[in-house]
Amino acid sequence: MAPAPAREGRLVSGAPRDVRPWLVALGGYGVLALHAFADPRPPAGVWGVVGVLALSPPVKWTVLLVAALLLTPPAGRAVIRAFGRTARRLAGALGFVPAWVWIALLLAIAWSLRSRTYYGDALATVDALHAGQVINTKEPFDRLITAAVYRLGHAVTGWDAGTAIALVSTLAGATYWAGVLRLARAWPLSVGQVWPVWGLLGSCGAVALFFGHVENYSLLTAGTLWSLVLALEAVQDRGRSLVPAALATGVTVATHLSAVWLAGALPVAWWSRWRPGGGGGRGIWRPALRECGLGTLAALAPLAAAAAAVAAAGEPLAGFSLTTFGGGDGRLFVPLWSIETAYERVTMFSAAHLAAFANEVLLVAPAGAVLALLVPFGRRADGRKTDAGTWVLLAATLGTLAYAFLFNPDMAAVAPHLGALNEWDLFAFLAVPLTMAGLWWLRTAMEPGLERDALVLGVVALSVAHTLPWVLHNAGVRF
Repeated sequence: MAPAPAREGRLVSGAPRDVRPWLVALGGYGVLALHAFADPRPPAGVWGVVGVLALSPPVKWTVLLVAALLLTPPAGRAVIRAFGRTARRLAGALGFVPAWVWIALLLAIAWSLRSRTYYGDALATVDALHAGQVINTKEPFDRLITAAVYRLGHAVTGWDAGTAIALVSTLAGATYWAGVLRLARAWPLSVGQVWPVWGLLGSCGAVALFFGHVENYSLLTAGTLWSLVLALEAVQDRGRSLVPAALATGVTVATHLSAVWLAGALPVAWWSRWRPGGGGGRGIWRPALRECGLGTLAALAPLAAAAAAVAAAGEPLAGFSLTTFGGGDGRLFVPLWSIETAYERVTMFSAAHLAAFANEVLLVAPAGAVLALLVPFGRRADGRKTDAGTWVLLAATLGTLAYAFLFNPDMAAVAPHLGALNEWDLFAFLAVPLTMAGLWWLRTAMEPGLERDALVLGVVALSVAHTLPWVLHNAGVRF
């Protein structure tokens, strides 16, 4: 017998109102409290909320209070009731505008507010391009593309390498927004629910990369989104192949080798498609093994092309060694118990390292972290289980979080006045799977309706209140 339909805002079993909106609200209040009261100045402050330095006290308090109000479930429901129908009508009236027009508008806004702040290896990358470098073993395709744009633009307009890098980062946003559009059109929550996808993925802290950020992680982040979107399509529809997702992952890794930490999502997706008892029936192993082989070739082909490009440029392939990626001391990971080199500043489980890790997650994905941590509590009583897409996103999320926690980027040795914030962009791509995982939990956690819409509205308000000042801060704009 089919379960009775859920009443708006109540559990299927008829139990009291779902507690998750209030759990998420409390988590959001905590994030907003850090924005309001914590010292945001790096390196010792809570630099995950450094964007508030762009706001004057009156503007800061106005923004935070509005976000807090929208996070409050009764207020969020009231706003949805009052303006939801009007918003849907407006969206329908604007539906004739092609998607590329909106993406072009986003690019124009990003370029007008492009970052004027240099982090990490920004200056070193600019100097390398000026010196004639065309490829780098750590980010082969990224450096190749950037070098081509710089040389072409310099020949035509005389622009410098910093402008070329900023242009590549901004144009990478077009790829990212196209991926968001594709995911939104797949109705991941329910038919017509495109605004939560745009609202959450479009406002996570990592999108600051697409505002002319002078570094080499923007294409990595865009490729991460496409890899996961294509993987989700494959696990949601057995008729689609996993090979495009494997190819996208391979291209992303060849763009920047940090993307290898996403690789766990592919075997999870493959297993979800072909596992025994998964509905494939007899004789599934032949097509399963064929897809595995084709996917492996698709993933490795871009890496082979990158290696060939490195060799053709006269760079030694020995540059792919772990020692090279370990920075100045040749060590990849944060030391476990004791500091032994001048490039190490913290040990793995020290308070300083845990604070740096928490600040990184706070900076690039506060809303995604709140959703991913709190929505799983109080599961619904309708018997639905976690779907395959959630497991794919969890694999990618755990991989990227492990990377951010374990990897030692020599950050303190490069810019002691910024500390870990100096390398925020190195780990920023973790925001994509983390935010998508939080969004995806809602598929099985809550029914479509007013309660869920109000929850998403509040979290989007939190995300915008965090990220817009962060973008302004990097652009040197003060309100």
